[in-house]
Amino acid sequence: MLSLIKNYVNQKQNVFWPGKVELVKYRVSNISPFLGLIFITLVFSFTTNGRFASISNMTNLVNQCFNVIIIAVGISFVFAHGGMDMSIGSVLGVSSYVGAMVWNMNNMPGVAGFFIAILVAMVFTFITSTVHIVARVPVFVASLCIRYICSGILTTLVSENDMYIDYTKYNGLNNGILKFFVLIIVIAIGYILYEYTAVGKSLKSIGGNKTMSYHSGVKTSRYIWGAYMILGITIGIVSMFSLARVGNVTATTGVGMEFDAMTAIVLGGFPIKGGARAKIRSAIIGAVTVAVLTNGLTLIGLDPSIIYGIKGVMFIVIVGISYVRKKGEIVN
Repeated sequence: MLSLIKNYVNQKQNVFWPGKVELVKYRVSNISPFLGLIFITLVFSFTTNGRFASISNMTNLVNQCFNVIIIAVGISFVFAHGGMDMSIGSVLGVSSYVGAMVWNMNNMPGVAGFFIAILVAMVFTFITSTVHIVARVPVFVASLCIRYICSGILTTLVSENDMYIDYTKYNGLNNGILKFFVLIIVIAIGYILYEYTAVGKSLKSIGGNKTMSYHSGVKTSRYIWGAYMILGITIGIVSMFSLARVGNVTATTGVGMEFDAMTAIVLGGFPIKGGARAKIRSAIIGAVTVAVLTNGLTLIGLDPSIIYGIKGVMFIVIVGISYVRKKGEIVN
């Protein structure tokens, strides 16, 4: 544990005591996500004839921010150690379906749907991490396989009819005040775990140097499993709030959520490979930026496919600029 602390401190020192050029880059990377969010907010405020700042649109924006921010909090733990997950959207869809089944059962409390949905999401994220850790399959491949499996399951389940719930019974979950408090609680718990416990510090240490962390006594597999369990919890929470908002589950439920989460990570300035510079606030700022960007482009009247294209271009550009390659490496 002592060597782990030394390793973590050394990483911190490398972050906060770099050369002049690195210091400038570090400060720019810290402030640019905030400036980017302010910029696009001002742009949409002036280009949508006031519709962006309307009360109805602000309510819609809060709903969009809610989902992306909660997922961003969960995936921060995964990216902190250099991992990723391409199955978020499909897992969310299956979790929503199972949760809807529970809600449609007689004499079943509403909270049971939440617990079951969270459990389902955690099972799939556990499978992803287990395949990666035990079978040594690259996490991109493992999560992509789970994505296809869950997508196939959901498509089969709704092949004849979409799953519906009693919308009026669970409409109370769309209350803005309730969502605000849930959001604050999730962010607070995530921030404490990430910044002040061995969970977050160990994951960032693994992202900085997995081999050194292992030899320092860090149970790398245990913490990687834990990271995916946390992600599963956030996916389960979002699945049920999304279900309460739309009232049904279709074959497209959750589609694109993983890309929104990854875009949030990039736009917020969160290092792709994790490490000591990985900050959970970066993921949250990025999540808000993604929600504002999607909302504003929709108000302008762009087709959803074009919006995804714009996000893809932004993702490539920002990754190309911010990705850190080691000296002498052609492929990182």
